[in-house]
Amino acid sequence: MYEIVQHDHAEELLALSGVFLEKRESENNLPFGLAHTLARDPHYYGDDSPLLMSILENGIPVGVAVRSPPYRIVLSILETEIDAAVERLVQHLQSGKARVPGVVGPEAEARCFSNQWMSTFPGASVIPKKRLRMFEARSVIEVSPAPGRLRLAVMDDHRLMAQWIAEFSREAVGEKSDPGKAERNAEKYIAERNLYIWDHDGPVSIARQSRAVKNGTNVTLVYTPPALRNRGYATSCVYELTKKLLAGRYRFCSLFTDLANPTSNHIYQKIGYVPMAATLEFDFDYAAAQAEC
Repeated sequence: MYEIVQHDHAEELLALSGVFLEKRESENNLPFGLAHTLARDPHYYGDDSPLLMSILENGIPVGVAVRSPPYRIVLSILETEIDAAVERLVQHLQSGKARVPGVVGPEAEARCFSNQWMSTFPGASVIPKKRLRMFEARSVIEVSPAPGRLRLAVMDDHRLMAQWIAEFSREAVGEKSDPGKAERNAEKYIAERNLYIWDHDGPVSIARQSRAVKNGTNVTLVYTPPALRNRGYATSCVYELTKKLLAGRYRFCSLFTDLANPTSNHIYQKIGYVPMAATLEFDFDYAAAQAEC
C-alpha cells in the first residue's frame, strides 16, 4: 500500500526519507541536494513554497518528489514497483489540483510519470527536452592544465558573471533572457563563495559548486564564452574545482551533461568522472487540453 506524505518543510522530508536517499546518494543527488538546499532556505529557488513529498510503501520510504515553483517536479529513484508508486503520486497531486510544467528524473521514473500525468489531461502533450547523463567522480585523473588558475569569483566580477550566467541559461538550459535574475544569481553565488573562475589574464571560464549533500556535492554552471572555447579552459576549471572539493570533506562530486553534447561527455571522463544513470527532462503542454475545456 502506497502513501504520499506531503511535508511543510524540507527538514521533515530529510528526517523521514533522508536515509533512503543516502543509500544511493550520488544517483539521487538532484532531489537530495534540492532538499538539503531548501532545508537551509525554503525560498532559495523562488518566492513560492516548495512541494515536498515522501513516497511510502507500507510505511517505508521508497522515493521522493520535490518541486520548487516554477520549475519541473523532480523525482528520485523509486525502489519499488514504479507504475504503482507513480499512480499514487499522480493521484495525490491531482487531489491538490496541482499543475506541474514538467518532470525531471531517472529515465524509467520520468517516462512513467509523464505518461500517467498526461493521461489525466486529454489533449495535452509531452515535449521531450533533454536526455542527460549523471557523472560521478571519487578521484581525479591528473591532466596538464591550461594556462591560468582557479579562483573564487568576487564582486568586482559581478557584471561579467551576470552576463555569463544569462548566456549559460539561454544556451544550456533554454531559459529566456532575464538579466535581472542573472544579476541576482551572480550576486548570490559570489556571496555564497561557490562560483569559481578559471582566470588567464582575466576570467575565461566558470563553474559552480551546488547542492551539497552529506557525502557529496555537485558541479554545475560550467560555461566558457564561444570565443574562448577549445583551449582547455573548461576542462581545467572543472578538474581543479573537483580536485579541490574532493580534497575537502566530500567523498564524491557529481555533474550532469547533455548526451547530445559528446564533447562535454568526453571532457569529464578524461578528468575522472564515471558515467552513471540517465536522467530525462520532459515539459508538458496543456494548451490543447485547455482549448477543449
